[in-house]
Amino acid sequence: MRNLRIGIRLALGFGVVLLLLAIISGLGVWRLQEVGNAADAMARRTLVKERIASEWLVATSTNSIRTFALVKSSDAADQQYFQKGIAQTSLGITENSKKLFDLLDTAEEKALFEDGVAKRAVYVGLRGNIMKLKAEGQNAQVAQLTEEKLVPALAAYDASIKNMLLHQKATIDQTVTAIDALYRSSQFSVLVLAAMALGLGVFLSWRLTTGITRPLGEALRVAQTVAAGDLTSRIETSTRDETGQLMQALKDMNASLVGIVGNVRQGTDTIATASSQIAAGNQDLSSRTEQQAS
Repeated sequence: MRNLRIGIRLALGFGVVLLLLAIISGLGVWRLQEVGNAADAMARRTLVKERIASEWLVATSTNSIRTFALVKSSDAADQQYFQKGIAQTSLGITENSKKLFDLLDTAEEKALFEDGVAKRAVYVGLRGNIMKLKAEGQNAQVAQLTEEKLVPALAAYDASIKNMLLHQKATIDQTVTAIDALYRSSQFSVLVLAAMALGLGVFLSWRLTTGITRPLGEALRVAQTVAAGDLTSRIETSTRDETGQLMQALKDMNASLVGIVGNVRQGTDTIATASSQIAAGNQDLSSRTEQQAS
């Protein structure tokens, strides 16, 4: 890592942070989509099934009230009115049950639906027989059949619809719990990754900063030392990046200056020696000249 160029190190550091940010964003979008899909499935299917089952139960209760009113009624007009209402509501139940069947997803739901349909067939069959006996004026048989057969059949029929309704409500509760758990886990995952990205960003910035400024500071110290005329610095290079190359250049420069100074000193010594010899020769020549003159 220390031998990589500064530009490459900066690119790698920012690249890692950006990658983590991309992962965080992708995870957030993915989890939000999962939450949206779960909520959409609940709104489009489970809640619709629960509503249809509720309407089925209400319609059945309404028809049962009409049936008992018809059984108790002795007025032909009232009986005809109740029969018409029963027929219309029964048709609506049939249509809603078909819609419900098309929305069923699991084997358990289908089993509950089939149980409700079977219980309804028994109840509707008994109700038809009672209405026929009522039309024939066999009130005693109507009362007996209603008490012994129709009431238990209606109770079983209502129970089957309630089982379907309870199942849908339980499914809704499970879906809500799953959505809440998914939201919490998504929130935790995003926070953890964000903390990791922040920590890694701080660490990388520290490493990059120290990896650049520390060698530059050392290079500045060496340059100032050389500028002050001190060529005795021991310059070490341990990297091959730009700062390492700078330190190597300073080392080479320092060595060159040491060589130049050494050559200058050697030349100065040579000149001094020659000057001394010339001065001695001049002194000797002067002495001889004085001797000859005397």
